Amino acid sequence: MSQLSLAADKPLSIILRVAKCKLAAGMNRLNQFLESSANRFLPGNLTIGEHRTGRLYVHTVIGMGAFGLFLFCVDLLLNIAPVALMCLTLTPGAFIYLRLFSKGYSALSKTLAHLHALLVIFAITIFYSEQVFVWTFLIPLTISSLVVFTKKEIKYSVAIIASSAVSLPAYLVLHSDESQIPLHSPIVHVIWFINLTGSLLFSCYIVFTLIRLNDINQRALKESRDEIARQNKIMLGSVRTRDKLLSMMSHDIRGDIGKTIGVVDVIEQVSMSEEDKANLLSNLKLDAEKTLATLDNMLQWTRTQQDELNLNPEVYEVDRMLSQLLSNNDSALAAKNIYVKLSIPVKLKLLVDINMIDSVFRNLLGNAIKFTPVQGVISISAIDLNEHIEFSIQDSGVGMTQEQIDNIVKGVQFTTRGTNREKGRGFGMVLVTEFLAKHKAKLQIESTPGNGTRFTFQLPAAPKQ
Repeated sequence: MSQLSLAADKPLSIILRVAKCKLAAGMNRLNQFLESSANRFLPGNLTIGEHRTGRLYVHTVIGMGAFGLFLFCVDLLLNIAPVALMCLTLTPGAFIYLRLFSKGYSALSKTLAHLHALLVIFAITIFYSEQVFVWTFLIPLTISSLVVFTKKEIKYSVAIIASSAVSLPAYLVLHSDESQIPLHSPIVHVIWFINLTGSLLFSCYIVFTLIRLNDINQRALKESRDEIARQNKIMLGSVRTRDKLLSMMSHDIRGDIGKTIGVVDVIEQVSMSEEDKANLLSNLKLDAEKTLATLDNMLQWTRTQQDELNLNPEVYEVDRMLSQLLSNNDSALAAKNIYVKLSIPVKLKLLVDINMIDSVFRNLLGNAIKFTPVQGVISISAIDLNEHIEFSIQDSGVGMTQEQIDNIVKGVQFTTRGTNREKGRGFGMVLVTEFLAKHKAKLQIESTPGNGTRFTFQLPAAPKQ
């Protein structure tokens, strides 16, 4: 017996699951239709409150038009043509009121829609029979007038509710008892049931729409708050990082300038050979160049944090760029006796933001010099890929751990001392990744501790002539 029961339950459970899925799909399609309709008919420049009541009004009017069409069909089946025609007027009326609403006539549209519904209810009640209970449709009408009018339109809502209240005794006074259908007539029971059920269904539709929109608004508000909290957290972290970096850099730059002043004082006050003086001046120049590069990086990094840097692509000759780059680093390269090997095809041209890409190459070369030992080798090569040019900068330096590589890719600021104890400020590589990202390029890093580092990236090539 239990096996038969289980066999019977299985098809039933399948049917219930299918029915549930179909119902969910149907509700989802209905929701999409209502939302797209609301987006179509909502006027622009609405406040948050007006937007909420506007969506509710659009959904209610759509429901009114659909319900009017449904009642038209029911009344035709019951052979009540006059009532059917009065109900049918709600369908084209709904479209008219939605059009008025979309054009910005909010109060007029809402008032006409409610008065139209009230007139249909009043007319059916007066001219047909009080026993049909059409006046029960005053319930959803009153609910609608309470929720779809904004605070600015409250007087129209009061007018609709007052008109509904007045219509109840009015139809009793104006109704002719001679036209009444006897209460014991079966048709009265059917019509009473239809009208009462219909008014309750439409009331539930309005309440359900109100709850659904409230849930949507609450979810949107929560998502908005979460996003604001996330952005605030990021902003607070950025501000703290910026303040920390600026404090560190201000201290370092102050130290560099103090050191420079000290060297100048030594040159002025102490007699020394020309060779010693030349060495001091050479070191002084190196320190000044490092300080200048630090200031330049600090300025550009600050501007990236404030979103003030826009991409301004220009045609840029690779030969000219690298020649200027190596010339600016002559002193640093000579101090460590580093050999630079170039492998660049002639007449290569880029279409890039010159200032950003200068900073990219300056920081990458400076990083290679910093971590390459005395008498080391740095290789700079380029490959023409037609629409892009692939660059590679490789050094014979100390290399990096995987953690350090991951930090660079993620844009995390960190610093380590070079092979000659050179100090760094830690965000030169942050600028490199950010500037390459603005050119839709990605920095690829290959490195192992003790075996040097290779940086590879692609930049847009200038159109071929």
